[in-house]
Amino acid sequence: MAGRKRTVERRKNKRYKAAKGAYAAISPNSRKLGQIADISLGGLAFSYIDTGSDHQTVKEEQSQKETIFLSSMGYYVGNLPFKTISDYEVADTPSLTSMKVRRRHVKFTDLSFKQLFDLDYYLRNNVAEQMDYLQEQH
Repeated sequence: MAGRKRTVERRKNKRYKAAKGAYAAISPNSRKLGQIADISLGGLAFSYIDTGSDHQTVKEEQSQKETIFLSSMGYYVGNLPFKTISDYEVADTPSLTSMKVRRRHVKFTDLSFKQLFDLDYYLRNNVAEQMDYLQEQH
């Protein structure tokens, strides 16, 4: 793949490939909902359809203290504070419509003990496999 390089994993938490049916949603005023690609105790990456109806920038979203919610069959974790690390259009995603697919990477911030406990429980029940330490990066 042109333009991509392999780098050494620098995250302090192990990342896991999310199980099918694991979703993340930003709330309260966003329409960003999508399937989780990978997740750890430190953060996650998820893909979502860019509806074009959100006119807020990432900085405006953060100033409104939005949180992220995770759900899958029978499991739910809510109100997790986060910081957006990156948000970009996924160019090589096949699409049957003109809608754009984006990928957002977030880092969890200031989690309470209960949130950490709930997140750990969610991870134990909603991951497919541990990710390799060498990942393709942009």
